[in-house]
Amino acid sequence: MIEIARDALDAELGIAGLYFAPNALAPLAVHPGWFDLKVMSSPGPLVSDFVTHGPDFAYSTSGIHIGQDDRLTFFGAPDRVIDGHFIDCRAGSRTLHKRVHARFHASPARRLVIERGIAHTFDGLAGIVTRDEPLWYSAEHNPHWNVNNDLVSVLRDAEAPPVVEVNPHRLPDSLHEYMTRLSQAVLGEPKAYSTRFKLRIGGTEQYVMFQEHAWDQEGRDLAPLLAAVAAVPGVTAHRSRYAITGKASWTLVPNTDSGVADVLHLPAQRPGAVALFVHRRTRKWYSLLTGEGTAVQLDTIDLRPGSASYGRAASATLTCDPRISYTIEPGIAYRFAAATDLFCRVEHEIFVAEDEPRADLPAFGQDLALVDPADLPAAQPALPTLPCPARVVRQMARYEVEPA
Repeated sequence: MIEIARDALDAELGIAGLYFAPNALAPLAVHPGWFDLKVMSSPGPLVSDFVTHGPDFAYSTSGIHIGQDDRLTFFGAPDRVIDGHFIDCRAGSRTLHKRVHARFHASPARRLVIERGIAHTFDGLAGIVTRDEPLWYSAEHNPHWNVNNDLVSVLRDAEAPPVVEVNPHRLPDSLHEYMTRLSQAVLGEPKAYSTRFKLRIGGTEQYVMFQEHAWDQEGRDLAPLLAAVAAVPGVTAHRSRYAITGKASWTLVPNTDSGVADVLHLPAQRPGAVALFVHRRTRKWYSLLTGEGTAVQLDTIDLRPGSASYGRAASATLTCDPRISYTIEPGIAYRFAAATDLFCRVEHEIFVAEDEPRADLPAFGQDLALVDPADLPAAQPALPTLPCPARVVRQMARYEVEPA
């Protein structure tokens, strides 16, 4: 077993294409009541999925991607230890069928890259959320690849690991964007992923799909979670778009057209701090990733000019559940508070005004202002209403993670 130091990036894992890489981090020293760390998207397609793991979660299989490189970040308590088990199954590899057992900590500072053709499974994921920023590849003729299900599942106690051919051609970022929109359309209602095994039937080896119907489709009733913010002006709860990937395990796909998401760390804090925060150019989508079942206090003040509820303060108690996403409209001052540290996915829709540049609005990329509820100004600036195209949001994110 290889023991990997916390946040270490130079661990030698013994299989080419299996390694840790640094994430793009931005400390947020705004105010004690705000998030304190932003984990940005990694260079590449800027598309990410998030996989949750319930308290009793355990893998019974290993998975081998034929046309996908995984780039996994593990979010959870920093003392959480994860065991990764890997087998090189790539035809022609110098380390074919080499096995590696690595033990490491959950950390937002790094991602684990697992190139296609390397079988992998994990222990210790209960309560952990993984972000995957996949890179996709295609092939002209590859009998091991199925465009509808790239993953080959292998029982963990299988005596003979398979040998697979992997796809050679890297797909463009535009196809990742298209597949994101396709996933959003397909997952308007939750669906279970199928699994694919290689079996010998009638003396011939072939791949067979299995559709799982025994998984818990919903778990805790979502209706009370959706209703929690019904009386809070400018805040709406939505069912996230997700696929069912196991019992109490869900894969969240993006909510917005751009597909871009950051992860924010919310340190434990008590409700009742004076400061709130407002975005005037951005609609925010928040998904509470970790701490499933934890109570989170949301406090707001409506500062939208012309709103029927202008100046009204409101509060709601949210329950951490990644299957629910909350939108907060521009001009709503707000803050979150929870008794434990949490990680949140945040997605963005950005608005501009017809009379840009506006001196009374912050510059793009600096759309955050501190609000003192005891000292509100008599007037608020008019809010921009023209939505930026998704490609502009993606380009802004690209400038952030790939500076010139």
